Amino acid sequence: MKILLITKNIDNKGGLGRYSRAIVDEFTRRHLDFTVLTESGIDHFAEQAILRPLSGGLIRTGTAFIANIFVVRRVARSADILHAFDGWPYGVYAYFAAIGTAKKIFITGVGTYSVALLKGMVRRIFLRRAYRAAEHILCISDYVRQKILEQLPLNNISTVFMGTIRLPAIGAQELKNFKIENSIENDFPILLTVGDIKRRKGQLDSLRAAQLLGNVHPRWKYIVVGSDGDKYYLEQIRKFAKENNIEDHIEIIPDMYDDRKLAAFYAASDVFLLNSNSYGEHFEGFGLAILEAAQFGVPAVGSKNCGIESAIQNGKSGYLSNQGDYEDIKKKILAVLHNKDALSRGALDFYRNFSWEKTVDQYLEFYAR
Repeated sequence: MKILLITKNIDNKGGLGRYSRAIVDEFTRRHLDFTVLTESGIDHFAEQAILRPLSGGLIRTGTAFIANIFVVRRVARSADILHAFDGWPYGVYAYFAAIGTAKKIFITGVGTYSVALLKGMVRRIFLRRAYRAAEHILCISDYVRQKILEQLPLNNISTVFMGTIRLPAIGAQELKNFKIENSIENDFPILLTVGDIKRRKGQLDSLRAAQLLGNVHPRWKYIVVGSDGDKYYLEQIRKFAKENNIEDHIEIIPDMYDDRKLAAFYAASDVFLLNSNSYGEHFEGFGLAILEAAQFGVPAVGSKNCGIESAIQNGKSGYLSNQGDYEDIKKKILAVLHNKDALSRGALDFYRNFSWEKTVDQYLEFYAR
């Protein structure tokens, strides 16, 4: 069985990249026969065909789309299984590559680009055909599965949860030194968000909620780790901090991809925050960083009505919050701090339910049907 994986990248810099890389690493560990197609190329794979990003004007995007179909179809000649990570455009590439063949298509339903385009025009037609032609659609959360089913009744769709990357363990002395180096003290709450700094991730909502802690915890600190590509949203965060005289309470660390340092930030924090917002067709598909925090016993506060509901065991590993409701987010943060020991144990227990080994086991079961 030869498998072709089709994805954007495996560079660990975002949710899709970290997911893709974890699957590639697990496939490699198991010595599976596979190759990968991405938009950036991968040095250690023999196949060096590269997919072109769909960007620019209509003509440029259309040309890239057609060129990518031919690339995928050529590389797929030797594959039995085509597994696309996300519906658009990768699932559509797999669909066109399999036309006229007996190849099996699998599509991972990730989030916005697996759902939103079901409502579009030309892309809607392609994506619906890809889903119907797929052997199975493997969604990363129950929420994503339900959102797809709201647009397109299907029988070939299931939830296969993500695993979580095992980050380096941080010893007591290493953690102590890390806190000193980063001015992190033990006598006030450390709040943490890891993820792209953008409206959907809700860092500004988390900051607004943290400000409300002042009467109970006047010396809180909020650490934001993530890509700062959305300059406008980042400026909104900084403006709010300045206007409310809380600049000393927030630290923004952009583009940090050192797993050991990331692990230390998790280990040093008290509450992980991912108060994501759904707007337009955009929503949080799962919340992988919540599980990364949970492996260090860090409870989370995250949004209801999105994929985060699959990443938090409400009341046991953290709490679910109302989207955009700063007062509710504040209450949930205080509830975590009040019951931190029990919730920390719950976070660790819940984290153990997720592993990339388990995810790939389920993939292989579907492949073999």
